[in-house]
Amino acid sequence: MNKAAASDTLLQSAVPSSIRSDAESALLSLGSPELQTTPHLIQDTHTGASQRPGILVEGQLVQIPYRVYFAWPESRRTRHLNHTQLLVLWAWMTRNADGRIRQEALRKLLQEDAPWTIPYVIQLCGEYVVEIASDILQFLTTELPKRPRLRQSYSQFIAENPTFVALTEQRALSYWNAYDRWRFARDEYPQLAALQLLDDLRRDSTVKSRN
Repeated sequence: MNKAAASDTLLQSAVPSSIRSDAESALLSLGSPELQTTPHLIQDTHTGASQRPGILVEGQLVQIPYRVYFAWPESRRTRHLNHTQLLVLWAWMTRNADGRIRQEALRKLLQEDAPWTIPYVIQLCGEYVVEIASDILQFLTTELPKRPRLRQSYSQFIAENPTFVALTEQRALSYWNAYDRWRFARDEYPQLAALQLLDDLRRDSTVKSRN
């Protein structure tokens, strides 16, 4: 048993209470981290904790760390995990300091319909790796329309967390302006294009609810 990982209460609080027991099992599959998980959350600023409201998923509060420093666990450590426990592990790995691990974990998450994983996906739209955002843009364009229940879950999440979504867009705009405006028009930047699709989804849902 890895005592350092098993005592990482922040990772446990990064999933809804209904699957905390699965999170505890997933924690035991992790090796020792290069650095301890810090209390810096995805809705915080880089200068410290914000006063923004917490992130809600179907009415449940989650506290997702901005970065984790665990290596992707070896298969011998994960072969005993059930599907939900693996899903928890993949969600955590989207917060990994290594962009390649974030992308690998994201691709696994995008195959699932678990609503609680949505903030992990949206957060990646507010970061700088264009290749990861391109995966999300493709998913939102081609796959999400085929999955109406998950589409509704995205709409609900956006409605419940407007401040977090707005912050994510501000971050994406900052990265585009600083590093990529010479490569992409603003509306073609994958991060911003993905967020625009999510905003369109919110607008469609609002119109339908009024009719």
